[in-house]
Amino acid sequence: MSWEQLEVNQKDAEQKKAEIREKQVELAKAYSRCFSTEDGFKVLEDLLNRFVMDNGTDFNSPNIEYEAAYHNGEAGVVKFIIHLTKQAEKL
Repeated sequence: MSWEQLEVNQKDAEQKKAEIREKQVELAKAYSRCFSTEDGFKVLEDLLNRFVMDNGTDFNSPNIEYEAAYHNGEAGVVKFIIHLTKQAEKL
């Protein structure tokens, strides 16, 4: 393998980057459309309450580290949805 084979064409790299960015923008807009309806808002509100607000780990749990990490993962998904819907508003 030579250095020429490893060189990246700058124009191709920029084009690929723009395509990825366009897909990310469209996905954020899809999340926003989905959760900006009345039903979507109700679902998001339920997810927020269920997996973020009321998602504590009991201090008497036999495996508190595992449960805390599990609950943190659940909350992370909801936070990701909220992040994408807010991001779409800015685009």
